[in-house]
Amino acid sequence: MKKVLFATTATAALALGGMASAQGISLFGDARLGLGYNIRNDGTADLEAKSTSGGVTTIDGTDDLRAVSRVRFGVNMTGETNSGITFGATIRADNAQGGQGGTLGQTAGNVFVSGSFGTLTLGDTNGADEQWVGDTPGNLSLTGLGDLNETFFISNGGSFGDDVSNDFAANPDARPTIRYDFEIAGFGLSLSSNKTLSDVGVGAGYAGDFSGGTFQIGLGYYDYESFDTVGPATTTTTVINGVTVLVPVAAVTSSTPGGNQYSASIGGTFGDFGGGVVYTNADSDGDSFTTVGVGGTYGFGDFTVGAYWVGITSADGDLSGFDGKNAYGLSGAYDLGGGAQVAGGIQQNFGRDAEGGPTKVDSVTVADFGIKMSF
Repeated sequence: MKKVLFATTATAALALGGMASAQGISLFGDARLGLGYNIRNDGTADLEAKSTSGGVTTIDGTDDLRAVSRVRFGVNMTGETNSGITFGATIRADNAQGGQGGTLGQTAGNVFVSGSFGTLTLGDTNGADEQWVGDTPGNLSLTGLGDLNETFFISNGGSFGDDVSNDFAANPDARPTIRYDFEIAGFGLSLSSNKTLSDVGVGAGYAGDFSGGTFQIGLGYYDYESFDTVGPATTTTTVINGVTVLVPVAAVTSSTPGGNQYSASIGGTFGDFGGGVVYTNADSDGDSFTTVGVGGTYGFGDFTVGAYWVGITSADGDLSGFDGKNAYGLSGAYDLGGGAQVAGGIQQNFGRDAEGGPTKVDSVTVADFGIKMSF
């Protein structure tokens, strides 16, 4: 049976009514340029097959240095009704097709309405648990280096693992996400679901001031039903009459059983220091993982340095190859003013043993350095 949320908030969202006023449209953008080691232009690790022995293929980095650059821009749209309800949307230009939605639903950008009843957001937005628990701090690098400090939230629809494409939890129905938020006096509560309204997410937290600093705590829970994922079509090689040829291999559909995920975080700032700890545990009928992330930052003048560690403390079933693996990094940034900063980082990625599959991935060092720009 589907679990359906927002019976009351949907009614509240229809209370827009009347002509809108205070409407506005503004552009935003970001860009970067620099160098990357062992990474692709998007910051993910650049890997290649090194050897095959005993039916196991070992994958390692390419050990190359390359130029990396990117430019993006988007638009924020806001308005307000005569009764004081605000509404708006945001989308990046490179994601415009996903924002339009088509027959599959909105997979990029988001749309919201907000008032005394709270805020209702749909689109490519956080689930309720991610909204309050968040990610491990400390990654100030140019490209994000694969963003391995980001928490593996099933509600986010992303894969668990690294860029070798382990599709556990890559739910194709995660977007558009629908989320309701309500906050009062530092306390907050969020509820969310996925496109088919079959999953339930709950998040809560508190943020406040303490002895000259700030602190926040967050708790999250996500209950999800089974879903199917379709892996990418691949190719293999064979020898025909002494000639090696590529043979297409059809995409494979796999099913992920339903399950749940618990998460929690605590963090804050004190003077020039900031830090946080994030914990999460997810289970899907035997395919489970537990992670812990610790990170922090320290600022002095125009410089900020950061460090983080994310450990996969346990992983079972099809994910057993990740058991005990960890990623860690150091990064820094210097503020040039005007929205520009020099930034860079170095990171040791997760590895993956060949348990549960024919592929072993070596732990790879990646790095970047260059200039970030925001507009």
